Amino acid sequence: MKSNSDKNQTKLPWWVELLFVQIGLPDSWLSKYLKKKKVAANFIYTNKKNITYSIILIAGILYIYPIVRYTSSSISCIDKTTKYLKTTSINRYQNGIDTNSLATRYCHGGDLPD
Repeated sequence: MKSNSDKNQTKLPWWVELLFVQIGLPDSWLSKYLKKKKVAANFIYTNKKNITYSIILIAGILYIYPIVRYTSSSISCIDKTTKYLKTTSINRYQNGIDTNSLATRYCHGGDLPD
């Protein structure tokens, strides 16, 4: 049978049991950790609105950045190809086809006219 003192004790979390009982880390670290955890929880509770706005802003930037990078590299490719087409002897195709259209086609996987 278990005694009353055993029933009143709460069971330690597994990580406390492992780190501080089995491995033998200093107890002062546990008290410092628990104090920091309490301070952090209080900070999060008082600044919940600002933290939420910050997370939404960061998520929006992370979502949009690849699109901006792809568009920037595509525009750069089109500009370079347009300059190349204007300097070479491919000007004979300009009678019916725009140089920018040829450059866009080339940058998106097409080929240049002969």
